[in-house]
Amino acid sequence: MSVDAILKEVEALPDDERAELLGRLFDRYADGRPDPAEEMPAALRAELERRIAFSDANPGSGIPWEVVRDRARRRFRS
Repeated sequence: MSVDAILKEVEALPDDERAELLGRLFDRYADGRPDPAEEMPAALRAELERRIAFSDANPGSGIPWEVVRDRARRRFRS
């Protein structure tokens, strides 16, 4: 069976079954790979932690995805 045929079958699965399949594949094939967070440079990790703390302390400060997406579309269509 080709990869394309397998993907068609996977796309036909209900969402919960696709999620289970993804989790099982990850568990099977990600073993032994380093955690990407462990490879992160200290400065980047500190910046991400700072941003997470700010977001947690100011939950209303974010911009909804739809607004960000629409701004980006307008900006790059010009």
